[in-house]
Amino acid sequence: MAYIAGFRVALPSEGAILIQLKYSINDLHNEVMKASLIPPKEPCMGNLLWNIKSFKLYCEEIKNSLEKLRSLGYWASAFPEGDGVAFKHELNNKSDSEMLADFQMCFDWVEIFPAKSNDSNEELAELETDRELRCIVIVPLEKIFIEETFEVGPYKFFCRRQFDKKPFDRYADYESEYLQFETLIFYKDLLRLNRNQNYNDQVIGKCISLAEHALDMIRYQYSSFTRKEFTPNPAGQIDNGFFSIKIIPNEFTHIKSTNIIGIPRPLSVSNNWLGPQVEGLSGQEVGYLALVHSGLINDQMSLSVVGALRSCRQSFYSLGSESQYLNLIFTLDGLVNPANWKGWKHRTYVSALLSGGNSEQFEKILPRYNYLYSEIRNRLVHEGKDFYELEVNSDELCDELYEYIKKILKLIVIHEFKAINEMTKYAEYLLKSAEYKDICLRITSSVPLSFGKKPQTFSW
Repeated sequence: MAYIAGFRVALPSEGAILIQLKYSINDLHNEVMKASLIPPKEPCMGNLLWNIKSFKLYCEEIKNSLEKLRSLGYWASAFPEGDGVAFKHELNNKSDSEMLADFQMCFDWVEIFPAKSNDSNEELAELETDRELRCIVIVPLEKIFIEETFEVGPYKFFCRRQFDKKPFDRYADYESEYLQFETLIFYKDLLRLNRNQNYNDQVIGKCISLAEHALDMIRYQYSSFTRKEFTPNPAGQIDNGFFSIKIIPNEFTHIKSTNIIGIPRPLSVSNNWLGPQVEGLSGQEVGYLALVHSGLINDQMSLSVVGALRSCRQSFYSLGSESQYLNLIFTLDGLVNPANWKGWKHRTYVSALLSGGNSEQFEKILPRYNYLYSEIRNRLVHEGKDFYELEVNSDELCDELYEYIKKILKLIVIHEFKAINEMTKYAEYLLKSAEYKDICLRITSSVPLSFGKKPQTFSW
């Protein structure tokens, strides 16, 4: 298959009409058969283009129509991919309108209209539905050092080329570390790649969002708010500030592997140090996340975890300490879902989960979490304070909240919670025990009194 200046030229093979694609016959009922005609322009052949899905079961009709066309002096052959026909008139003495009339007569079972452009990919995109194509996606990684290539779930992290023991197995030319995975991408978006920057940015945006889920596992194990230099650059962001990815279609199509560059995020940040040194990923929580991203765990709790780690990621790349902290507070609340509980009922609920069933830990965590929420969060929100006015170390406080979020993830994995209400029942069970009740009473009475406030009455 040759591809010149937006036109496709078919190999002269009649067997190419037979298309191996998987679609339900029911999808083809009551569908209007439409095709777009691009006349030949030297040195390129003309194209009659259609949606593969619509024409899959019409091999015999296509063959008969091509025979009629050849009887009128045309050379014509179907594309191997099954999405149209390449043609030319042997005598080259017909106008565009005459060729359109010939095609409408020979393909009288198809509604054929003149193409709006001379770009066959753009015309195919207009005819496409929301069909998706499985693709290999490669995303470069900057400000990270991966000692050796490794896999976690659906993701494969490649080390730098100079350290790769099998450099000839690499699908990308990147010298740096990169991430590789498979995903589904709308075929019409692939057809428009590198023709419209908006489509480039849209596809880049999807791919780097998926790649960030892989980097969430790196950040979970290696990053810290007190050591921000151990945070990698956002996925796909290269040294000039642009985002880059490579897409390799992994199904039968005329589209070749494509490198695309864009700016799906006009504002971004970059690590001005070296980033984390990654020796691999391990632990129960990483194993759980690998199963989630492989689609083997898909429940309410796992969706909350994915959302929580995405939110933590955004805190890492936020430039303001106040926004980092408040986002982490919000993330913790979103993960544990404290219903409409407020005040001490809210604090005791979250602290019970953070204690993991250890009453001694609960006694330490409850007053501390109350301080982080009531004395820090509330003053930032309700009094409009900045961190410099509070005379505290914002990085240490952010890291403390991040560790709380990691504690909840570990709790979810250990107890195999699948739904929010399971976690809520677990916390209520703890809080109704005599030991936890006694701790609640002592702390919720003494802390308010130390500030000259009246203790709040509540019960579990």
